[in-house]
Amino acid sequence: MPGLDGVPLEHRFSAGDQAAVALARTLLKLDVAEPGDWAIAGHDPTAYVLATVDRWIRRHGGHALRRRFDLSATLTGRLDEYSERKDANPDGSHLYLTVDPDQAGFVVLGPTLELLEGAHPRLPVTFYALFAGALNHWVRIYDYRDAQDRVSMLREWIEGEPDEEQYEIPDVESCLPVCMKQRPLGRRRLRELASHLKGRQVRALMRAALELAEISQRAKRPQLTEEMREELMDTNPPLPSLLAAFAESDAITGCFEDDGENMMEVVPEPSLIIPLNAHEPGSVRQVFHTFGVLCNTLAAASRLIDQMPGNERWVIEH
Repeated sequence: MPGLDGVPLEHRFSAGDQAAVALARTLLKLDVAEPGDWAIAGHDPTAYVLATVDRWIRRHGGHALRRRFDLSATLTGRLDEYSERKDANPDGSHLYLTVDPDQAGFVVLGPTLELLEGAHPRLPVTFYALFAGALNHWVRIYDYRDAQDRVSMLREWIEGEPDEEQYEIPDVESCLPVCMKQRPLGRRRLRELASHLKGRQVRALMRAALELAEISQRAKRPQLTEEMREELMDTNPPLPSLLAAFAESDAITGCFEDDGENMMEVVPEPSLIIPLNAHEPGSVRQVFHTFGVLCNTLAAASRLIDQMPGNERWVIEH
């Protein structure tokens, strides 16, 4: 009988995954991928790339991120799987790394804003501007502004109706704290004020908010190209990754629930789209840097929410 020493017991045939093979090679050259993951991935190039993405998430705050955000990262060659456009990417080298929420996280802001207002009347709106601005740079937050837009839309719909007064319009304005109508402090003034703030918790919250804002700006959000816009022309807006309300059951949460009934009527646009060329190390390096900044931003936001009073119940993954 012939000996089989050194002969693989399993041979795998792969077709149509040129992009995964090219990307796996590039990731190895950049020292982003771990050679040891090849055996763990069963010598499958797609599984190997996905294992690398998962490892990258863990390196950039994945444990903290998952406490407050439920997101999925996907590598795809087509933004709209139902698109009838001819494939302009025959070698499969052009890919997209997309991020989408599986469900929206939840944060209650009222107790935090009340605490900050006791230290300085303009701290609450400043805190909110830092928090929401950092997250909206990367993903969509559903907040009081979305609720106000829904109220405006409802008023337009019922205007001129004979039974106009019979419709119940959510009272979003009444749930908006008065302190939110102040003007936010500038970064320089806030840093000057920070050392004089009374209360350890107040100082910790503002320090974490400033850190979050700084982390979110370490990379630019990729802009949609005309080709990408064309492919997404029949999609809905991105789904919210976080619902930000002032109280657990205020008018904002009510508007979110009503809006949620229509969000999936049409396939939504991904929350974040990062295009890459699997054959170009510079492109791949930039994509993973950008993706790492996104993960670090969400992880910093998650840690900040952990510090915010009244949010102990809304942890997604312990």
